[in-house]
Amino acid sequence: MDNGIMLTSSSMEALSEDFRAVAHNLANISTVGYKRLQSAFFNALQSALSGSGEPAAGTLGEVEAATSIDFTQGALIPTGRPLDLALQGKGFFVIETPEGQLYTRKGSFYVNPNGQLVDTEGRTVAGQAGPIVIPSTTSPLKVRVAGDGSVSADGRPIGKLRLVEFDNVSVLESVGAACFRLTAPVTPKDALQTTVHQGYQEASNVPAVRELVRLITLTRLYQANVKSVQTLDEQMKYLLQVAMGS
Repeated sequence: MDNGIMLTSSSMEALSEDFRAVAHNLANISTVGYKRLQSAFFNALQSALSGSGEPAAGTLGEVEAATSIDFTQGALIPTGRPLDLALQGKGFFVIETPEGQLYTRKGSFYVNPNGQLVDTEGRTVAGQAGPIVIPSTTSPLKVRVAGDGSVSADGRPIGKLRLVEFDNVSVLESVGAACFRLTAPVTPKDALQTTVHQGYQEASNVPAVRELVRLITLTRLYQANVKSVQTLDEQMKYLLQVAMGS
């Protein structure tokens, strides 16, 4: 019985973590460049479904309550805006901040008062030789970005975006605003197989229907675990009554 209580507790802890992940995914379904949160728990959950399609409580065993980031490619949506840039491939844009470099797939950029290319938070977008500076005499409409990240203004080269990738994306953690930072001392490499698409945004990679199905399945399993706890509680009360001779 103690083992049953421990397994149910482990399952419900993992459920709570997965609920938070699903809620975060659904809240960011329209966020440009957002990468969905996933969990090993849900994969185990799908294998534990009963023949009737209902989750069976107590069949998962002990599952770690942890999430990871799904970096699969999102759809490219045309916007026609010259400073909207989307990446096709495994690469990331590099954002310079006072706390260090961040990495993002959110290519919604602007020009600050100094002429520098910046993200929606006003942080500098890294170029291979420093910030990308748009001449004050050049309209953003006349900025061109090639597939390899080369930037030109009025037909004149002004820099090249720094695009990087990682052999193991598990070293990245989310810091909000569709940005990520390193959790280990890893040196990124140039993203030579990544293509820049000007006038596009990369949509969130959250599949709405699948996330809703995931939410429903988690809810059913939670209900099954609550019933399991109630049953264990009744059994404990009965055993205590027997032990006390009542």
